[in-house]
Amino acid sequence: MISMTLIAWAAVLFFAFAAGGGIYDLLDDPISIWPGAGGWIAVHPYMAEQTLNESLVSMTLTLFMFSGVFVAYKSTQVAYDSKKANTMLLIGIALILMGLAGSHYLLILKRMAAQ
Repeated sequence: MISMTLIAWAAVLFFAFAAGGGIYDLLDDPISIWPGAGGWIAVHPYMAEQTLNESLVSMTLTLFMFSGVFVAYKSTQVAYDSKKANTMLLIGIALILMGLAGSHYLLILKRMAAQ
């Protein structure tokens, strides 16, 4: 019997894979780095396309955000130790903010590469 936790984590991993562009990577076989004017860049200059490295970073940042939500949720389950609950909540918030900031920075890099 497959546990619900395993099914939930499989769904999260699949969503991170799909949201990060994993299906695009399988179908289109993108390059890892793009030859730019001053050398090689890891962010594709066109908004409708992406490099393999760009999708791996996007998947990792999506997993950071999911992990942050999970850790913040688990902090609500620790009612007996407020210090541990506060620490887990802060770690969860930090992971969410790291994922959001990294995703925003990736979009800024993509816009800068397009110019």
